[in-house]
This record gives sequence, structure tokens and C-alpha cells, in this order.
Amino acid sequence: WVVAFADVRGGGDSSWHLAGTKANKINSIKDFAACGTHLIKEGFVHKNRLCAIGCSAGGLLVGAVINMLPDLFSAAVLKVPFLDICNTMMDSTLPLTILDYEEFGDPNISTEFDTIRSYSPYDNLSPDICYPPVLVTASFNDTRVGVWEAAKWVSKVRDITCQSCSWSVILKTNMQSGHFGEGGRFMHCDETAFEYAFLMKALGLDDNDSCKIV
Repeated sequence: WVVAFADVRGGGDSSWHLAGTKANKINSIKDFAACGTHLIKEGFVHKNRLCAIGCSAGGLLVGAVINMLPDLFSAAVLKVPFLDICNTMMDSTLPLTILDYEEFGDPNISTEFDTIRSYSPYDNLSPDICYPPVLVTASFNDTRVGVWEAAKWVSKVRDITCQSCSWSVILKTNMQSGHFGEGGRFMHCDETAFEYAFLMKALGLDDNDSCKIV
């Protein structure tokens, strides 16, 4: 494996962070797509072997890029992902909604709602498009990202995208854990092993006879 970490706008120091917040959030998504394209262009990975993993708000990035460029990734893992942004942030009773206004904007303001909706992964799924295999994990007791976000996204993918491809989009829910998993080294290793087993299966790396790239 070659592992790359994408330092997109929206993270880092103050100016870099502000360049990827609110009306500029699309910059974070474009940066992530550019990182993937760069890895292929520079020969770090074959175009048919690029995968992506995103956790929480990082899942938003991966989900949004899959909508924009469904052929870029050959497989992806979305871990407790923030996918249904508009509906979640319209509910001010949820723990992080008010705080997230500073990051994503306030959907009660029409112009900011339109901006959020323009990249929200749940609201921009493309009908009849072939999506890559995606493992979506959720935690039933997650107080940061509701378990329903992952469930709704997977259900909608299966309902409106390419029917033959969408069944490789699966949901795995931990009924005991919260946003950061069950805790403990063993459970973390177990979850990571499952995620990489999924990626290997999606890429055909579980079969030695199919490992050659053509």
C-alpha cells in the first residue's frame, strides 16, 4: 500500500482553515479530488487502484468527490460520515449544529443553505451513475453524526444509482459504540482489518490470480 494524507483547505493554520470554510468549503472538496488525481498522474498509484478513506467530516469530502468524479476512486470507506448536511444542520437541538455554523454556514440563511446543498453528499447523488464499491460504517450511539445519515445515504445510493453497482455499497453498524468506536486497541485493529479487507476485496487483491494490473 502507498498511503497519502490530504492536507486540504479547511484544516491547518488560520488562513488555510478559512480558505475551506462556509462559502469556501467547496475548496476542501476540490483539493481532495486534486490530491487523488495527482497521485495517479505522478505514478504513485494505478488509476484502477486508487482508494479513499474519510472519517466524520472527512467522509463528507470523500462522498462529495464520489458525486463529482464517480470514476476517480476504485473503492472507498466512509467512517461515521457526515453526509446529510442540510437536514442535520437544520436541527438546532443536535449537539454540534450551532458550532458547525462556523464551519459550514447557517442553513437557515437561504444563500448559505444553497451553498451547503450544492456539495452535500446526500443531496447530490447522480441517478443511474455507476458508483464504486463503498463501505459505510456507523455507530448507533454516535452523538456527533447520527446513525441515520449513513443509513439514508446508502439507501438512496441503492435506490437511484446504477442498480448493478449500488449493491457493492454496504452499511456496517456498530450497535454499541459512539463516534470514536468502542475503544481499546483490539477493537481498533479489528475495525481497521475489516476496512482493508473490504478494499482488498473491491480491488480483487484477495485473489492472487487477479492482482495483475492491465
